[in-house]
Amino acid sequence: MARLIKDHVITSIDIGTTKICVLIGKKIGDQIEIIGIGKAPSHGLQKGVVVDVAKTINAISHAVKEAEMMAGYTVETACIGISGGHISATNSSGVIAIKHGHVRRSDVANVLESAQAISIPVGQQILHVLPQYFIINGHDRVQDPIGMHAVRLEVYAHIIMGSVSSVQNLVHCCQSAGITVSDIILEQLASAAAILSIDELDLGVGVLDIGGGTSDLAIYKGSAVCHTMVLPVAGNHVTNDIAIGFRIMKTEAEKIKKSYGMTLASMIGEDKLIEVEMMQGNDLQVIALSDLARIIEFRMKELFTLVNENIVKHNLKHFMTNGLVLTGGGSLVEGAQELARTIFDCPVRIGKPRVLFDLLETLQSPLYATGYGLLMYTVQNEKKIKMGMKDEPLARRVLERMKLWVVDFF
Repeated sequence: MARLIKDHVITSIDIGTTKICVLIGKKIGDQIEIIGIGKAPSHGLQKGVVVDVAKTINAISHAVKEAEMMAGYTVETACIGISGGHISATNSSGVIAIKHGHVRRSDVANVLESAQAISIPVGQQILHVLPQYFIINGHDRVQDPIGMHAVRLEVYAHIIMGSVSSVQNLVHCCQSAGITVSDIILEQLASAAAILSIDELDLGVGVLDIGGGTSDLAIYKGSAVCHTMVLPVAGNHVTNDIAIGFRIMKTEAEKIKKSYGMTLASMIGEDKLIEVEMMQGNDLQVIALSDLARIIEFRMKELFTLVNENIVKHNLKHFMTNGLVLTGGGSLVEGAQELARTIFDCPVRIGKPRVLFDLLETLQSPLYATGYGLLMYTVQNEKKIKMGMKDEPLARRVLERMKLWVVDFF
């Protein structure tokens, strides 16, 4: 194996409620070649939040070692994804006067900082400040104002906040596993980077990442984030419903969901019976696939309805010109696409990572959208960050503060 250059290798850790996924990638221009993959069951999180530090550290360590063995590379730093019910978001605006006649990078940093002058809930801190668009002199709307002549610069931005303690716990678990966190990225932003095309981002699209503990929504228009939401209802709720409905173990419920689950009972042609292990001992019981489908359909319909109500409430449906893209493990249940199309009344497709250099075909799955997207998001923003920090002390302070606030207490 050729010697790997440290600056050319990046690592992502998708710390999910059901699994920890580590991907090691080698940068080839603006693309990524996956050279290492590691996975481990996640038993230390609930709804995206760490509830057992020791179990989370062990799972991260196991997944990292597996990826390192495959890549022949020792991981020191990694970007991580974040989700959970503690995530909140709001739209804000800021305005500054331009003193030099044209917009500099320091002006962009200043106007973004002015947009952060909002009321932040106790125990939360800003995680992302995502500019939607800039306005020059009160009337010209632009995406990149740098170099333009102006006397006044406004920005409209989407601001994402997270719980200080929840983020610190994730960082602490990574540090205890020997990994320094280089960046923290909202998971639906990462998933979007992996599965959405440039045209979809520009014309308008929604992405719904259905994980184990949370379902994460992001809506894009004009290549900018218009809206995000984290809903604490996801795949594990379907599994729990099956376990309760048939009085079986969760492991058995998860197995039959993956093997026989359907999101629409109407999709079943000839009803079939299957045997499942009961909660007590090795006794078996017989259940009908139609009953299984009805349980799954009820919960998935609730999930999609809650998301759709949020979209309607914020009057965002007209932004979704290209419809909705489903991804994550929950999108793999047969019939999810058809049910979503009915409830959202728009085109729906299943989103898979657009992996150009792929060691394993299994990466072409919604399960890896977040992990691969974390790498893509990092590469896509690397140039912007470097440009924004070059010879700009103020921009450096703003960007570093956004990334490093989570480790201030260690």
